[in-house]
Amino acid sequence: MKPITKLYLKTFLYTGIPFGLIMLGFDLVDGDGFRFWKFIYMTIFFGATMSLILVSFHKYRLNKNGVQEITNDNVGVNQTRNLKSNYNKRELIEKIKGDPVMGKMKMTEIENGILLKTGITLQSWGEEIKIILKSNQENNFEYIVSSSPKLKTTLVDYGKNLENINRIENVIKNIA
Repeated sequence: MKPITKLYLKTFLYTGIPFGLIMLGFDLVDGDGFRFWKFIYMTIFFGATMSLILVSFHKYRLNKNGVQEITNDNVGVNQTRNLKSNYNKRELIEKIKGDPVMGKMKMTEIENGILLKTGITLQSWGEEIKIILKSNQENNFEYIVSSSPKLKTTLVDYGKNLENINRIENVIKNIA
């Protein structure tokens, strides 16, 4: 099964079934009782609507971010990439602070790297970006960059975490 099809199905199930159960609960509290076909209709209708809207917009944003082929790696909300650079941790912090987007994020130095946090936006509840120093050789540093949503139950991020990884890569490679 294609990764995007899996995401459509996952979103359908994770939104439709809870909605159907909540509506069933309201019906039971109101005294309407359990009606099987109403439960099925509500589950399918809401799940299909949410799946089509959320995943289609996610797919659109991935294409806008330059993704040619949708794979399991780039369709998920947790993104990780290994990057090589000639910047040490101090220089990298200065480069990030100088970036117009990354410089506005809350930055915290951690033991082997940097932690960046974003706030709530219209597209997400915020992200955590970790830049961890993997290897330290003379003027040749390797970093593991990961970006994930603060809200762990996020199903689709509209390519935001992939965008964060690409932005860090551009800063490290001095493209930004």
